[in-house]
Amino acid sequence: MQKLNRKKLVSLMAALFVAVLGAGSLSSCSKLLGWGVLLWNVENPRIPSGTLVPVYIKSNIDAVYVIGIPKEYQVKPEKKTDPIIDKKEVPLWQIQYFSSKSKAQAFAQQFADYASLYAETLQDGLPVRSEPDNGARRVYRLRQGQVVKILAKAQGNPAMSGNKPLPGDWLQVLTDDGTTGYCFSYRLRIFEIEAGKSVAVAQANMANPSNDPELESVLSKTWSPDWYKDMVDSQTIDLDTFTDQWGFFPNPDTGLIRIVLPGYERSYTYTSITKVDAKSWRFEGTPLTITLRNETLLAVQYEVNGGTQKTSLFVSLPTPVSDVITQEQERRQKLYESILSQGSVFQSENYGRLSLATDGRFTWEGFDLLVPRVIPPTASGSGTIAMRLFVRESIRTTYDGACTFYFNPQGVDGQTSPVEPGKAIAVNFLYKAEPQGLRLEYLPPASLSGTMVLQRSPSPIILYFPALEQ
Repeated sequence: MQKLNRKKLVSLMAALFVAVLGAGSLSSCSKLLGWGVLLWNVENPRIPSGTLVPVYIKSNIDAVYVIGIPKEYQVKPEKKTDPIIDKKEVPLWQIQYFSSKSKAQAFAQQFADYASLYAETLQDGLPVRSEPDNGARRVYRLRQGQVVKILAKAQGNPAMSGNKPLPGDWLQVLTDDGTTGYCFSYRLRIFEIEAGKSVAVAQANMANPSNDPELESVLSKTWSPDWYKDMVDSQTIDLDTFTDQWGFFPNPDTGLIRIVLPGYERSYTYTSITKVDAKSWRFEGTPLTITLRNETLLAVQYEVNGGTQKTSLFVSLPTPVSDVITQEQERRQKLYESILSQGSVFQSENYGRLSLATDGRFTWEGFDLLVPRVIPPTASGSGTIAMRLFVRESIRTTYDGACTFYFNPQGVDGQTSPVEPGKAIAVNFLYKAEPQGLRLEYLPPASLSGTMVLQRSPSPIILYFPALEQ
């Protein structure tokens, strides 16, 4: 029994010795782990960002480093008998850690220009991106008035307002909870914190709204004028009124919103977004309110003519506008090539000589019999052909399609003059690419509604051009 107690006593003393030894090593923190550079000012005591510090312990459980406080920032104790506090716990995200002092010193030197720079968010919901690009994944949503630490300037695609780049730079930033990413500076107020001063975190002017997935979805989509959907659904794309330059363009990275429609363009800067009801939001600092009518239809209410309320509808298309435009251009090119497959020069005894180039240009000589009933007397003998028209199925039994001849106008001396935008003379024809020939039928304006050919003329003027052998 005594032997057993003696064994227990020895084991207990050994365990106690190990525990005391371990506690002593933790409290002294004398063994150096590595070196670090402060990314964000530390309080109590105040140690400025950019300071080189020794690192003694890393705790993944508590998510902290134990660092050594440089002597110049150590607080003298009130009593001489009190110990000097020379170590401090700092969150992991506030330290850029290195295993060697030389690497830490090199980083500190590189970081010196940005060490004292911070920024305040001027817009609620300003995103922090994974890369310096508006299209990159959002990793954080900033509150209005939130302060971030600037780590570096980054090279990236500029934020745009229409076709113009906005003033500012992409900055690598660190949030006050340790998230890093990239933010465009247009909606940031950059300021400097002097060594030894604290960072006064500005509070937002409004309660931080919880993340709104539906709003995030709205802001991430491309919104085009509602008539685009009709064109896409009917596969009748009019490239004169179908462009990626028109639409409703919110930009969370800059706090800018643009509305661009035919004859109207306006930009707004908003400070925050307030939810009005389940499907409506108001952009504070602007007269804009948006309502999501369904997943792909957005109503935008704004002011025109000094206060008149106007509502425009915008749609989110399943295919990017630029892709639809490319597809339509390819469709038109194939139709034009079907004509060229019969020849590039066509000669008619009555209606002259028609020469076609692969890029859509034409020259037409000897069309006097068609003036002025078909071709206006002010038209020259050259121009371009556009396969922009669409025909009803009932007409397709007779013709392949329809096209527009854009004639350059004559100059004062009868020669071709430079064509100003919108000044070309348009003449429309049905066409049929026949073996070794081309048949055209004149389309008077009454036969069309927009780009759709509704009917043939009751008194058709038909032109036949045999192809010349090349």
